[in-house]
Amino acid sequence: MHILGLNCFAHAAAAAIIRDSEFLGLVEEERFLRKKHVGDFPRHSIRWCCDTAGIEPRDLDHIVFYWDPKLGRWERIWHVLKYFPSSLELIKSRWGKEAPMGRLRSILRDELGITDHTELHFAPHHLCHAASSFLTSPYDESAILTIDAAGEWDCTWLGVGKGLDMTCLKTQHFPNSLGLLYGAVTEFMGFRFASGEGKVMGLAPYGDASRFIDAFRKIVREKPDGGYEIDMSYFTYHYKGRPKWFSRKFYDVFGPARPQDDDTMSQHYMDVAAALQLRTEEIGLHMANWLQKKTGQKNLCLAGGVCLNSVMNGRILLETDFDNVVVQPAANDAGTALGGCFWLWNTVMRQPRKYVFDHAYFGPEIPDADHEAAIKSLITPDTEVSWQKVDDAPAEAAKLLSEQKIIGWFQGRMEMGPRALGNRSILADPRTAEMKDILNARVKFREGFRPFAPSVLEDQTGQWFETNYPSPYMILVYDVLPAKRPLIPAVTHVDGTGRVQSVSKEHNPRYYCLIEQFGNLTGVPVVLNTSFNIRGEPICLRPEQAIECFLKTGMDALFLGDYMLIKKTDSAAKQMTEEQLVAAHAHALAADNEE
Repeated sequence: MHILGLNCFAHAAAAAIIRDSEFLGLVEEERFLRKKHVGDFPRHSIRWCCDTAGIEPRDLDHIVFYWDPKLGRWERIWHVLKYFPSSLELIKSRWGKEAPMGRLRSILRDELGITDHTELHFAPHHLCHAASSFLTSPYDESAILTIDAAGEWDCTWLGVGKGLDMTCLKTQHFPNSLGLLYGAVTEFMGFRFASGEGKVMGLAPYGDASRFIDAFRKIVREKPDGGYEIDMSYFTYHYKGRPKWFSRKFYDVFGPARPQDDDTMSQHYMDVAAALQLRTEEIGLHMANWLQKKTGQKNLCLAGGVCLNSVMNGRILLETDFDNVVVQPAANDAGTALGGCFWLWNTVMRQPRKYVFDHAYFGPEIPDADHEAAIKSLITPDTEVSWQKVDDAPAEAAKLLSEQKIIGWFQGRMEMGPRALGNRSILADPRTAEMKDILNARVKFREGFRPFAPSVLEDQTGQWFETNYPSPYMILVYDVLPAKRPLIPAVTHVDGTGRVQSVSKEHNPRYYCLIEQFGNLTGVPVVLNTSFNIRGEPICLRPEQAIECFLKTGMDALFLGDYMLIKKTDSAAKQMTEEQLVAAHAHALAADNEE
């Protein structure tokens, strides 16, 4: 039996497919359309899923959509009437998302030829989030916490999973949304809602939280029942559309919004980011602690877009009484496509749980023949690039990294989720502090405050970071051990932390081998890892895109499978002209603002 899960019409559109209890793949539509965070109907993702399963779309037995429009219907109607006529803007915003759901069957038929043979299901949004983490976890019992902007009417879901079932203990209703609060302030900071939240998290350590933390504690108040309450007198997102999300009261406290086209950052906004991030961590810890006491569970499964906040997740792991914290890599809405499949298979159909999620490499894979064809079509004698097929790509890459070269690493199946985990990555030597600035300015063309992640051999994690608890999906932040910080300054954030990826030899032997050989050469079993893209663009899907990114940035080398491409310069990043840098930054900023 084939079950397809999908989400769309908002952001992070994606599709996933399972065959009985076997998870076959997940991919986000942005990778095909080359525009970040798109909410378009995921026709390309669905076709890829069916190709991966070896079937036609019409052969699907079930399709699960990540949203049940019947839930919270009367609450939404009452809310609109309460704020009418101002709420007309909110109606327009919601209508753009919910209107296509009523004709989803006809869209599936017209786009993909899917007939009435395929049964269509509308699943509760937060149960899709919960299922994506719990039903694919190794635990038969677990507390579950999902936090996002909004799903139907709920914004946060606290519950417990036992066997095939997930039982709700408490919800937070719109507009009391930690995700919308964080997203609204992200817009205030000059970034994009449902896109720039990671930038705010990365900016926060540069700020002084004490300046605005009392204000955020007034805005978001903890409740003794494990919930929280937002003082909506500061906001208007509950009845107005973007970007009119703030009342005069908010501006009186925090000042004017930062323009989106401003590529500078003042201390004022750093302090706002620091306070917002700290309050988010405090509320996350408050809910997790209540849930642990309420359920007595030692395992916690997290999901929802807010649970991409790796700093909050790390604190929940290390500062609560939970022994285990599970966050699958596509914790945002893309992961609901995965969760919808298992919600139907396990919870609704009562099929036994057999699948355990243990790695992230479930996206498209490119045949080696396509790598060679892409090279031959794009690398001409005039491109100043040499290429060859090598016997040991990890060893060659490790040697180049040890010589301070910046490389593109394009291998195997693409990772699912927003973070590159060693198959669609740009890699560099973490041992020099200047590498961070070089990468931001001359390769990624992004803001200088943005940090880079350390990829470390799984069995040596505890020798470099405060815990050896596995973090395979770059979704937990740990302190770098003080004695190790001078050895890996390029991946040690300004507050002494790192967003860790622990690399397993079992699940990614090729990447593990690269890091291991780099460690043999340098004594440091850690490499700098960032996603294979530039600011404003999705992660590369095709080898042609990887080559184009390689050619227009300061990367020195590129590995497409076993093919090695090297620029005929000593240091590509340092030899970029000022004119090239200005043009590249302008292009990246424009793409970023067009999301």
